[in-house]
Amino acid sequence: MTEPTKRSLCAALMAAAALLAGLLPAGAAAQAYPSRPVRLIVPWAPGTPADVAGRVVAERMAGGLGQTVFVENRPGAAGTVGLGEVLRQPADGYTVYMLSSASLVAPLLFPSQSLDLLKSLEPVGMTAWSYNVLVAPAASALGSPRELEAAAKARPGTLSFGSGGNGTPAHLAGALFAQQTGSQLTHVPYNQFPMAVGDLLAGRLDTMFLTASAALPQIQAGKLRALAVTGAQRLPALPAVPTMIEQGYAGFELRSFDGMTVRSGTPREIVERLGDALAKALAAPEVRERLATLALEPEPMTPARFRTVLAAESDKWLRLGRNAGIKAD
Repeated sequence: MTEPTKRSLCAALMAAAALLAGLLPAGAAAQAYPSRPVRLIVPWAPGTPADVAGRVVAERMAGGLGQTVFVENRPGAAGTVGLGEVLRQPADGYTVYMLSSASLVAPLLFPSQSLDLLKSLEPVGMTAWSYNVLVAPAASALGSPRELEAAAKARPGTLSFGSGGNGTPAHLAGALFAQQTGSQLTHVPYNQFPMAVGDLLAGRLDTMFLTASAALPQIQAGKLRALAVTGAQRLPALPAVPTMIEQGYAGFELRSFDGMTVRSGTPREIVERLGDALAKALAAPEVRERLATLALEPEPMTPARFRTVLAAESDKWLRLGRNAGIKAD
């Protein structure tokens, strides 16, 4: 057989295989899933709760799925940069999106885009809850939320708090504090989360409701002082730090979630396969232990249960965003 004939035969076989693949029913395609690596799009910078939890869980999921699950950071525009990448891909389960609480306020930030995340995405499962810690630089005179409140009232608008961008949990927690206390704090949003942390450590910011996973190493190193946590109860990783509620701020409870989703239209069998792999990963003792050390609280749940949680969380975060009057950076 001549070389041109061989090439022609190979091309014909490949075309036939592609045609047959297109004719396979969805159930057959789902049974073969996954046959190649799965990409997990994290629409936030490295070091954020979504990124940390995603990397811990993805490694364990890879064993259950029999394929590599690799994390790709696509930060920007309240998670919509990463969302756009997911929605450009086929609804085949090979591109997974890490949905976070902060992304739920994207419709308020970009009203002209008519975003509807609950319609665009199919829930796979919760990864973990995270909490924020009200912190100040170690050299700061601030020692409690009450002292922050008093200083903010004494010098309206002169104290600053940072965040990784408008609509993020750090921003909304700061806005909630200002509303509850009737004080004025200047919000400084950053396009890059590490820059906010860097300025906080350098004392260029007065305070921040920093995510616990990012705050813990700095608190343990003596670079930041923890004033309060935003959970309903104290965090196991910071047992000596009281909650905002304990310190007299009734109803001041704020927790964020991260969870996995895929593009709407993904076959149900694939969604359930991913959900099962995620749940098993979160049940692994070493995964739970690793997340606990980062003050992340795993909560495995079915895709159906996660859908219910998403609806409630969407209502909550949109309400917080409207109350804070958030707008694009």
